Amino acid sequence: MYFRTFSMQTEAKSEALDSHRWVVFGVICSVYILVYFHRVSTSVIATDLLAAFQTNAAALGFMSSMYFYLYAFEQPLVGYLSDRLGPRRVVVYWSLVAALGCVVFGLAPSITWASLGRALIGFGVGGVYVPGLKAISQWFARKDLGTMTGMLIGSGNLGAIVATTPLAWMAASWGWRSTFFAIGALTVFLACIGFFFVHDYSDKNASSPKARSVEKPLTASSFQIIRSSWFWLLAALFFGVFGGTVSLQGLWATPFLMSLFNLDRDHASMVNLALPIGYMLGAPFFGRLGDRVFGDRVHLLLFLLALLTFSWLTLTFFPRQVGIGGVMALYGAIGALSGGIGTTLWATAQAKTPPSVMGLMSGLMNPFPLLGMAVMQGVTGAIVERAGKVGDLYAPEGYGNAFSLLFLITAACLVLCVLFRKRLSTKNEGA
Repeated sequence: MYFRTFSMQTEAKSEALDSHRWVVFGVICSVYILVYFHRVSTSVIATDLLAAFQTNAAALGFMSSMYFYLYAFEQPLVGYLSDRLGPRRVVVYWSLVAALGCVVFGLAPSITWASLGRALIGFGVGGVYVPGLKAISQWFARKDLGTMTGMLIGSGNLGAIVATTPLAWMAASWGWRSTFFAIGALTVFLACIGFFFVHDYSDKNASSPKARSVEKPLTASSFQIIRSSWFWLLAALFFGVFGGTVSLQGLWATPFLMSLFNLDRDHASMVNLALPIGYMLGAPFFGRLGDRVFGDRVHLLLFLLALLTFSWLTLTFFPRQVGIGGVMALYGAIGALSGGIGTTLWATAQAKTPPSVMGLMSGLMNPFPLLGMAVMQGVTGAIVERAGKVGDLYAPEGYGNAFSLLFLITAACLVLCVLFRKRLSTKNEGA
């Protein structure tokens, strides 16, 4: 019953929204840019890392995946602390850990030390998105959750854009090590901005008897989230969709183009820009569409998954036929559709969750896309390695084999959504 009535608590809040919410949102978005930068940066500097550490694709995939494993496993703790300490302190303290990771990564003498630095970065930036969702649920009206979540996700992809051609230029000009020192310094600066200029949301009605009666079932509702079938369905979709998309965006998009079309790194990274640009545009667009047009978000989700499956099919089996321009369009489509799916999945979860446990729910849910990214980066790295090298680059067939797996996983997600669409429905959730 509690899950069906919690929305009454938050609708009154939208009557007078504090303008400080835009300061909070702006700072969190700024930090979240760095989250996405780190998430996909190894794709552009992959050849530099292979040369610096004299290693192979499988080891590089493992090193890159360390970000996701640490990020994923800490999410329940981050969610719990976001509910208890507030989003501001979690974002600030965790950002300082990320800055330390940048220094360790930049100083790394071996792939082992680079993996440690990558793990610290993953742990640090893991304290941004879930507190961000918590802050959005506190500062903004419930009817705008999809839009604001999409804007947060979209803003993060500015970091993914910086991690393409701009990162390639910085790595060539300054060296990849100095570049990460500079990113660490920027992270410390943003943490200071958050510490001194942001304050957490204060619920003036929190001490009222009515508010206390609403918050009383917090522990019971937390267990109810875990027991809910919609939670595990969304978790499976997050795992499958984002494991594939971020493996492409964060590791293989640039070297795939270099191998298939014999492009240099700068040209390939420019084509790779289509992925984050598509994601940045698709996330807020489809978030707004879900808030304003679709009465039930599951219909939007089915549509996006069908298009994403078709895009993976084309990229996997017909990349030479569509050419560089066609692959660029497919990168843009995969980015836009994945951004829309992410926004729709999070808006669905938010619509089904009481605000008092929004941080905890987000922390329990967020490991699944990250685990998908970690697992699939490692697995696809092993698949690419098995195909061997042609000169200094891995064979195009290796990437084709890896993409075949990602296509099948995306198709399985579509089938899962079709079979259980009623359980994912938001028609009667009031959001």
